[in-house]
Amino acid sequence: MSNPMPNFIPFITHPLGKHWDQPDPERILLDDKHALMDERTFNALPEYSSTIPTGVYEGKMWKRHDGVLDPRCRPEQHKWMLGWFGPSTVPDNCSINFREILIV
Repeated sequence: MSNPMPNFIPFITHPLGKHWDQPDPERILLDDKHALMDERTFNALPEYSSTIPTGVYEGKMWKRHDGVLDPRCRPEQHKWMLGWFGPSTVPDNCSINFREILIV
């Protein structure tokens, strides 16, 4: 599933989105590898380090502490990732996108 706009987090329009707390996606700057945000935005993201959230719809975001649950991964290789569901070319599906988080 490819995302036609890989550096874009859509706003949540799905009715279930009213039950999901997350920061405003406009507070996050994306490029092909990174998600730049302040600490307040980072702290407002729900954490899903070992799973992916249920209730899949475009615009839903979370953070993942990548590598922290892998005993083979050295601590210096652990990194925070932003995850979000985006548009998909497959009808009734969402893409899953990740960028490494940089906090400024």
